[in-house]
Amino acid sequence: MIVRTASVDELPQIEAMYAAIVDAMQDTPLDVWWQMGSHPSHEMLLDAASDGNLLVAVDDGHDDADDTAAETANPVLGACILNGVQGVDYGIIDWGVPCDDAEVNVLHLLGVSPAARGRGVGRAIIDKASAMAMERGVKSLRLDTFDNNAPAIALYRSCGFTDHGVYEIHVGRGLIHASHLMEMDLR
Repeated sequence: MIVRTASVDELPQIEAMYAAIVDAMQDTPLDVWWQMGSHPSHEMLLDAASDGNLLVAVDDGHDDADDTAAETANPVLGACILNGVQGVDYGIIDWGVPCDDAEVNVLHLLGVSPAARGRGVGRAIIDKASAMAMERGVKSLRLDTFDNNAPAIALYRSCGFTDHGVYEIHVGRGLIHASHLMEMDLR
């Protein structure tokens, strides 16, 4: 597996991966309310790819542990957006890392293909995202995740994110959901 910056040409495969995630999670206890075309949208992913802020994990054909992805038509194992755009409610708490907004990156839309779960894809994406953020001179890597997404919460904690608690935050489309606000200290 390789985690790298995605190209615009890969958007159809990345969007197909997100659609598979939405389908797999919809109406389950892990539903994160994503809607293809809205969140994530093509424009959101296109902007991120054009700006070098869309990360993708792809099967490089050298992972002997599990060739699940090789059995599918889509080599995209996971993806995320890494940028400086903080949620509208990120100002409601005192973050643990003192820094200016310009010294913050946010992890958005971290998703792993249902066919690739359990292979360390999420952890590999977080490792690459934190390394990229440090290269950018960022001091704080932040994210929010729904309180019902126990696997994601456990992953983030195990990767070194500090959980600042659960808050009712605006998640788009006029919706509010209880979410963990989490931060990784990159100093």
